[in-house]
Amino acid sequence: MHRVSSQLTIVLRIVIPTVWFSAILSSIVMLTWAVRGKAGLFSNPYIWLGLLIMVGTGYAFIHFILWRAYRIDMDEEYLYVSNYFKTYKYPYTEVVSIRDAGLWKNRIYRITLQSKGSFGQYIYFFASKVLWKDFQEEHPQLSDLWVTEEEA
Repeated sequence: MHRVSSQLTIVLRIVIPTVWFSAILSSIVMLTWAVRGKAGLFSNPYIWLGLLIMVGTGYAFIHFILWRAYRIDMDEEYLYVSNYFKTYKYPYTEVVSIRDAGLWKNRIYRITLQSKGSFGQYIYFFASKVLWKDFQEEHPQLSDLWVTEEEA
């Protein structure tokens, strides 16, 4: 089994959301503790609106951007998809294509499955350039899965 996704995936899926959540929670606790009702900080609707916008946009960014990246491992027969808590394996017969997602050239790829899997029908991953290229060169029998720019 060969890892083809970048080590950056764990930072994006685990570290950044944890640090963001801790920073937001700490800020709210410190603001509440610092004013202790003297300034009426949380009675101001603009403060509440600002906090809601900050929490909402942060959560949306984490949920819709960062948590869509998965760790991908591959071998001769199966594709392994992990969110660092659960790992599922899919035979290559279930994979329609693996193509560049077009967001970050040769780094973000989209795997399309024939039917919806445990993580959805479309699975995104940040490829390690070296590991991904090595896997493609070592497994030319799977080349019908890679969609190149000429074919797209």
